Amino acid sequence: MSASNPPFFFQSTQSVDNRLGDMFGFVWASYAGLRELWWQVRGFRDQFPELHIDEIKIKFLAGLPLPGGIDLARMCINREWGAHEQEFCKWILFETCALYEGWAEKVCSDLFPAGRADRCAKNLQFPPGTNTAGNLTGCSVTIAEANASTSPLMVAEFFPVLKASKLNRWSTVEEHLSAFRFFKECRNSIIHSDGLADQDLVDARETLVGLQTSPTNPFRHQFALPVLSVGSPIDLHINDCVLFATVVRLLICTFDAALSVSQASETILEKRLRAMRATKGVFSSLPSDPVKREQRIKRLLAAARIPVPKNFAAVVLWMEQRGIIS
Repeated sequence: MSASNPPFFFQSTQSVDNRLGDMFGFVWASYAGLRELWWQVRGFRDQFPELHIDEIKIKFLAGLPLPGGIDLARMCINREWGAHEQEFCKWILFETCALYEGWAEKVCSDLFPAGRADRCAKNLQFPPGTNTAGNLTGCSVTIAEANASTSPLMVAEFFPVLKASKLNRWSTVEEHLSAFRFFKECRNSIIHSDGLADQDLVDARETLVGLQTSPTNPFRHQFALPVLSVGSPIDLHINDCVLFATVVRLLICTFDAALSVSQASETILEKRLRAMRATKGVFSSLPSDPVKREQRIKRLLAAARIPVPKNFAAVVLWMEQRGIIS
């Protein structure tokens, strides 16, 4: 059963995990293609300096349907590769931030009433803390909301499996959210401050430097973290942006497990199983033979994108009690 069952509970977690992989596939293909074009154009220009740029453009781009065209002089001859790499860094940074924000909004809208969902989603972007009034803030608030009403089924049968994932970073979730905050501040400064560092960003960098240079470094790999000063341009490092995407993947896995215990998660589970049975396909009925029946139910769980439960028999009993199967 485990070969087809996902390692996450929420469908939005599964979707974002896939989209992170798709993003890097496209980014690296684009990176390789532009790098090759940049290198080839510069080399060709060195060999034939007398050619006009339009003639070079015909050499490399003839026959391609390019709306607006490509300014080869600007993109390949007058711009060093480092400038292009900064743009790829921004691409990864912006897309990764958007994916995490969208994931938090979707999961929280599935779990919490509309009046609390937005606040819960925002709290998942911050480490645990307290505000000036002494009230708790950050991810711990959202986790507490999910634990206010838990499902015995989810706690006993799915949470242990999700918690055991090699991607789970609950013990260092605060540190990983601190890394998220630094890169989110980089994104914000690029959008709102013309790419110049402010004091919040400088402070976030110092926090991250301190975490990864401590004896209990919570990160598998070191961030380069180029030096920043207030008012200076942000210098992104492409390996840092790749590691940031890894941090986001670890965070969504960690919170996927932590939030799965909610009673609302059991409701989501039931809806997904009922929807799959209502397709009138192979799952609309179950065989009478006990062995085939068990195999069909396992396939049903996998088709509904449900993780492998700790105790399959207990989940079958719950399904029977709910009238999902008979």
